[in-house]
Amino acid sequence: MHQENLKLRFRMDWKKYATAWRSKGKILIGVVIIVIGATYFFYNLTQKTIVNLQAENFHAKMLINYEYTRRVLSDVYVSVTSNVFYLEQTLDNTEGQQEVMARIVKQGTRVHSCGMNFVRDYYYPEKGHRYCPFAWRNRENHEEILTEEKGDADFDYLEANWFTSVIDADTAMWSEPFADGYDNVTQLAAYMVPIHNQERKPVAVLGADISLDWLTNKLLETDSAYNALNPFATNALGLRSRSFIVNHDGSFITHPEGELRLEGLIFNHLKPIGDYKMSTLIDHIEKGIMSEQESQQKFLFDGTECYLFYTPVKYTRWMMVSVVPCKSIDMPGIYYGLKILGIFIVAMLLIALLCYHYIIVYGRKYWKKE
Repeated sequence: MHQENLKLRFRMDWKKYATAWRSKGKILIGVVIIVIGATYFFYNLTQKTIVNLQAENFHAKMLINYEYTRRVLSDVYVSVTSNVFYLEQTLDNTEGQQEVMARIVKQGTRVHSCGMNFVRDYYYPEKGHRYCPFAWRNRENHEEILTEEKGDADFDYLEANWFTSVIDADTAMWSEPFADGYDNVTQLAAYMVPIHNQERKPVAVLGADISLDWLTNKLLETDSAYNALNPFATNALGLRSRSFIVNHDGSFITHPEGELRLEGLIFNHLKPIGDYKMSTLIDHIEKGIMSEQESQQKFLFDGTECYLFYTPVKYTRWMMVSVVPCKSIDMPGIYYGLKILGIFIVAMLLIALLCYHYIIVYGRKYWKKE
């Protein structure tokens, strides 16, 4: 009888103990599920937040490059327009025109060359059918300004698109990039202004040229400065952002590889990943639409996954484009997301240990009491 009572009591005690274990186990499982859910939520939140912040950072860097380029173009604009009135008032005196061209080049430290191309026979026969007072910076000594009168024996500009466009439209504009007509080597872009006679008829085009080599090197300098801020990504992983200026049709205006300028199209180097249509990007570049939410769309640029940032350059049909490897933006998000994940895992383990410790201690106390 006594043995049967002991067995009955043991079964009742075991049932109570098992019930306690199941209750604690359910609590533990619930805590684990909550922690896992919270961990997943905060990992994604942190990762997306950091990625968006990184994207905003690169967008800001692109705008800094844009602002620098805009200041360069603005300096050229001021150098040219500040001399228009004087030239229009002194068209009857050709003696001082060379001096003005030299002054524009000298004062505009970013100006490569300057010329005033007259319509056919404006000074004929004194100056021939074509006449252009011209000044340029000596390649060997940038402080030295050289001058020359270009005429019939030199480059025939009368039918050139840049010349006829300004004369026919009677408006100032930035030219499409072109190779210097006098050496057919130097790649240039020019700010051009019509010069009028007393009847307000356009009789010449005053243009100041900037070198695309110089503009390319300046963008390379700023890119190098930005990339140097993260030496591990740049040197160990080879992650480098690159900046270009492209024309409205996608042709490169600046590119380290000179042969791609004026000829290569940025669209030929890009391939969208996913459902994004290339025609959308082409339309944005043609219409001068600034990019937004760049981290939502990936491209392949020469085989490397990247994000694309772009903005129009004011008063031109150019676009500033920054190509940033996806890893440069995604990796910091993953890094900080994993830190959050690690914190939650440690927290989960501590909670599990506390629960386990509580169950064991409670169970031992219970058995000792009994």
